[in-house]
Amino acid sequence: MVKVLFIDDDPQAQKTLELVLPEHYSLVSAYTARQGIDAAARERPDVILLDVNLPDMDGIAALRQIVSRPLPAPVVMLTALSAPRVVKEAILAGACDYIVKPYDLKELLGTLRTAVGGADARRAARTGTEPLMEALIGESAGMLEVKHLILRYAPSDSPVLILGESGTGKEKAARLIHEASRRRGGPFVALNCAALAETLLETELFGAERGAFTDAVSRPGSFEQANGGTLFLDEIGEMSPTAQTRLLRVIEQKELTRVGGTHAVPLDVRVVSATNRDLKSDASAGSFRPDLFYRLGVLPIRIPSLRERPEDIPILAVHFLALLARTPTGISPEAREKLCAYSWPGNIRELRNVMERAALAAEDGTIRARDVAFD
Repeated sequence: MVKVLFIDDDPQAQKTLELVLPEHYSLVSAYTARQGIDAAARERPDVILLDVNLPDMDGIAALRQIVSRPLPAPVVMLTALSAPRVVKEAILAGACDYIVKPYDLKELLGTLRTAVGGADARRAARTGTEPLMEALIGESAGMLEVKHLILRYAPSDSPVLILGESGTGKEKAARLIHEASRRRGGPFVALNCAALAETLLETELFGAERGAFTDAVSRPGSFEQANGGTLFLDEIGEMSPTAQTRLLRVIEQKELTRVGGTHAVPLDVRVVSATNRDLKSDASAGSFRPDLFYRLGVLPIRIPSLRERPEDIPILAVHFLALLARTPTGISPEAREKLCAYSWPGNIRELRNVMERAALAAEDGTIRARDVAFD
């Protein structure tokens, strides 16, 4: 029997949920935040459905108290607002997912099933993701915030938008989100939206049926390939208006129809996207769909450029030397100073190239300032 704790002051909502829950679900009702917090400790529910607006306490404040206890049940927030700020605050406070009211009962039940099914994975993630974060090199305040957000966002299924200049490690962050999530056993599929012509992008995303166009064969697209896992859409800001419209429809409906096809394909895919553009400004200017921007940007992460975190440069430089397994085992103070003073327009990717050249140029066991050359 799956026990659902529903914290909502609306008696009709409580009655409706009790009527529609499957037979193997039982409902525990709480009409105030305080009742809900006590019931969460007393009843040991399998999942908690929590309204944001409660008569005695803000729902986010109640959420923080619930998740502060050992091994808390997954919490799904109910909110009348779809604003990214509200959703982000709920996820950062510890919610595993959210639903916007008025909600579809089928969607609600699906979300509850997902939350219950992913509870064990989330508990494992809380104890097993710290080693994963070691792959994201850096101890600056900016990078610590990035790591914090990855760990917070990973258990949710909400879309993540990763912002940052080229070469900052956006795809690595996307992979870490996937590996720290309940989807880590599923596929991680990456697609560069800027690398494909508009005519090919839709086929790559949504697949095609035989005869859809000349020489077309029946094949799945990236969405279908990522079913049960994560789809990473890099350079999302370069997507054409037509593809943007179809992408929005697929994300909202959680199903697609292949190019030239007639049958709907159900999807269970988390979308993580990335861009080096100011997507909010593009949305305001009309070059990117505002509704798609807000749908993709529910949970934003901004990765700082290398020049914004100079304290991480020596750490990264030593890391790349170890990966390259070159003879030099050290970096002189003058070389470190030269590395930290550079603006790094190519970010981490450029730093790796510079360290590889410096390792080849070094004449003894230490890289000196003369060995460090920039493009």
